[in-house]
Amino acid sequence: MTMREVLLEQLAAIYDENNWFVCYEMSIQDLEEYQVHERSEDEQTHSIAELLNHLYFYNYRYLCRFRGEEIDELPRYYDTFQNHGSLSWRQIAVNNSVVFAEFRKEIKRCSDDKLEKWAATLSHLFIHNAYHIGQVVHIRKQFGTWSLSPVVRG
Repeated sequence: MTMREVLLEQLAAIYDENNWFVCYEMSIQDLEEYQVHERSEDEQTHSIAELLNHLYFYNYRYLCRFRGEEIDELPRYYDTFQNHGSLSWRQIAVNNSVVFAEFRKEIKRCSDDKLEKWAATLSHLFIHNAYHIGQVVHIRKQFGTWSLSPVVRG
């Protein structure tokens, strides 16, 4: 299996194909507005909306970097979990899906040299996504909003 195939498989697993764990698309399926803002009594945990903001923040920045685009420097104490714009959680969710789809296109068409240079970074980014997607599923289970039964490899 080539590096490109491995990265595309990892991307599919976090984006739109259930595998060893639930993918992003399934993790947010059928969510209602109030559900994305629920949080446990432990104030140190994030809501689903905050996790989606965080994922979009990093995924978009890394996509821009991967494309060679300039990205703005951030204030020292920038909170990546907060929505710093006027986008709804649904739009953030859609934006995440767009970024995942764009990553798929970029990985398919980039040079082998570029892919080799970025392989570890992309792999770590995808692991970061898997971690937070797992948190989304955990929060949904905690609040009784998880009724989906994915077919997952075992």
